[in-house]
Amino acid sequence: MTANEVEQLVRQMAGAPAEVADPGPKASDVGDEQERRLRALGRFRAALDVEEKVAEAALRQTAEAAEESVWLGASLADLSAVTGRTRQAARKRWPELGGVYRRRKWLGNHVEDITYMAGLLASRADDLVPSYGHGTFMKLIRRLREGIRRCETDFAPETQDVEDPAARWRNLDDLVNVILRGAIEAAGEPQTPEADFALHGAKGVLGYYDHAVAAEDA
Repeated sequence: MTANEVEQLVRQMAGAPAEVADPGPKASDVGDEQERRLRALGRFRAALDVEEKVAEAALRQTAEAAEESVWLGASLADLSAVTGRTRQAARKRWPELGGVYRRRKWLGNHVEDITYMAGLLASRADDLVPSYGHGTFMKLIRRLREGIRRCETDFAPETQDVEDPAARWRNLDDLVNVILRGAIEAAGEPQTPEADFALHGAKGVLGYYDHAVAAEDA
């Protein structure tokens, strides 16, 4: 979109002049200049309102695009190369992206580990049912199985997602950080050695995730 097209769009968004207080006549007014001035001030007010909305929308869009880029593997250094500013400037403007970068980096190296250990935990769920909170635990196990199936589909070689290309990474992060974590916390005492191994392995995956996310590197 060219600068002229943007200007035209803003003018259309501003629409009719807004209501403003009439500052009154001026000694230098000629003819109907007071009315003309009032209309101009109304357009000025309307343009200011649009400017604020457009700026807010642009900031949101920029932040969303930056986050999506990081979910797709970009580092803060990559963002800096696009903005022409330092990595520190990018970190200051989008402080939450450091955490996204660390999560994405770890997830990218452990897709198979996550699905394997999550699947193992789900397969031993009957031997991990707690004395209390049975319904909550089994609901989390169902969500875990659904998440594993979605992950297998999302990361299949032929999978493409033009609408939301970073969705699979956010879904995988949710699988580990929310669903797997919840299932581990809700699980009861293992009733078999196999269940104990599955729970121990799942805790290991979650522990590695937490350690990686807490690190400082982008």
